[in-house]
Amino acid sequence: MKVKKLLASLLALALSVTALASCGKTEKTYVTLPEDFGSEEYAIGFRPGDVALAKEVQRILDEMYEDGTSEEISNKWFGTNLIVDDRDFPKDAEVSADDTSLEDLKSRGKLVLGLDDSFPPMGFRDENNDIVGLDIDLAAEVCKRLGVELEVQPIDWDSKEMELTSGKIDCIWNGMTVTDDRIEAMFLSKPYLDNRQVVIVEEGSKIESVSDLAGKTIGLQKGSSAREAFDANPIASEVKEVVEYEDNVEAFLDLQAGRIDALLVDEVAGNYIISTYGKED
Repeated sequence: MKVKKLLASLLALALSVTALASCGKTEKTYVTLPEDFGSEEYAIGFRPGDVALAKEVQRILDEMYEDGTSEEISNKWFGTNLIVDDRDFPKDAEVSADDTSLEDLKSRGKLVLGLDDSFPPMGFRDENNDIVGLDIDLAAEVCKRLGVELEVQPIDWDSKEMELTSGKIDCIWNGMTVTDDRIEAMFLSKPYLDNRQVVIVEEGSKIESVSDLAGKTIGLQKGSSAREAFDANPIASEVKEVVEYEDNVEAFLDLQAGRIDALLVDEVAGNYIISTYGKED
């Protein structure tokens, strides 16, 4: 159902752009506010006991950074190299004697990656309904070097920890923000990308700063770090309403339609959405 809903949202976005172009309406442009709701880092989440698997994946990622492969992948999606390789594990751990996670994975011959399939450009569905993105390319290369197959498994982002601990997926690899709760619930890789929580508004909307959100309706993705960042900001007590969405594309569609006044979203996703859908001619 989520796939159909996402595709419907993408189609609606495309149709809205086409309709406005044919009618000759004034161009609308969407921008991010100069203020943000805080900086953060992305990491890959593994089960707490799967340290052997996590560290082998990290070793390969370090190798890809050194040989330039990760830079090539970043350039493909961002036009520049945004991958970082100077961070430590958020909470390190030694591989225990009974940790067979790496051997078990190689024996199965498959790494199951859990993701929200509507989070461009990290992991999302293209016009052919194939799941693509920066994280998918990184993971595919890691699996190639591991000698295993990559299986991409869409999950309910709000239930991602349960999907991981139940064994349905081997990792969460989808622009996942490092938070204190996630550090305790998972074994996280070294952060590989920096991010910010930003606010997208229509240019000329008179919302020019975070304080201007008072009395306004804000949209954000359910279960995302955007919710945590919003709740931690003093403006949270002053907004009119917070609308939670299953994905950011759906939220942006509502922003275009005027059903919300602003969208709080990861900067990497927000920039992609603006560049792809953010102008209506």
